[in-house]
Amino acid sequence: MMNVFVIHSGADYDATNRVVATLKQKVYSLNALILKNGTVFWKIDASKKIKKAQMVIFVVGENSYKSPYIAWEIKETIKHKKPIYILKLDEGNQLHSAVYVNDDFTKEKMSYGKVVSIEELSDVIKSYDLGDYGLFNASPAELNQEALLEQYKLFLQTSEDLVNRRQNVNSFYISISSALVAIMGVLFAMDFGQRAKLIIVLFFCIIGIILSISWSKILSCYGNLNSSKMKIISNIEKKLPLSLFDAEWAALSDKLNKKKYVSFTESEQVIPRLFCCVYFLAIIFIIISYFI
Repeated sequence: MMNVFVIHSGADYDATNRVVATLKQKVYSLNALILKNGTVFWKIDASKKIKKAQMVIFVVGENSYKSPYIAWEIKETIKHKKPIYILKLDEGNQLHSAVYVNDDFTKEKMSYGKVVSIEELSDVIKSYDLGDYGLFNASPAELNQEALLEQYKLFLQTSEDLVNRRQNVNSFYISISSALVAIMGVLFAMDFGQRAKLIIVLFFCIIGIILSISWSKILSCYGNLNSSKMKIISNIEKKLPLSLFDAEWAALSDKLNKKKYVSFTESEQVIPRLFCCVYFLAIIFIIISYFI
């Protein structure tokens, strides 16, 4: 099932439904998420549907560019980093200014969404539904195997580099967190005012908790990025003689049998959580010792 959120103006509701009906004839797995007109809590509903969607379609009507509601939905889509595909009901319809964002490098205004025809849009949805994500720019028969192999090697290197960066992040946070725990241990042993000790230890604990939360979020981001890379690598390998990573996963699944597989990300996130527990225990201990 392919979840697609549809941004549209209330005046274009019927036209939007006709577009969705046409798309469903071409892509049976399409699950269009459309807001009903006149709902009070539409922002909450829209936010939930945007989060759930794999992509967003912006159906552009004659007066869509004037709508503040469409502006909010587009900004929410960009916030959640969902791809936007723009479908104009009429070629002369103007795009909403909210789709134009500053490029991170050039700082120039550029369109966040891509204008497509209904045929192109159905192909895009099929591609996402199949897990191809528009990866290949040519049919299998037209692919240059040597160029494909070179690109595969380059992309594989980015995956290995990601693992190295992840290890460096772990080393950095472990060093900082260990230093904070050591400092707090020294502070506990020192003989000076309890009030000053309470304030200093609380300060270090709060810093430690913030660092641990940041550490856990970074690991989660690395995990998601690595998972995405592995999907792409798997798709590329389907065009090569051997599917090494898929075979490796199959062998691992066979070895584990019915045992639950624990990912590296889940295992690594145990460490920042343990440090968080240490900081919370330190806070409880110093508060109890202050009042006793």
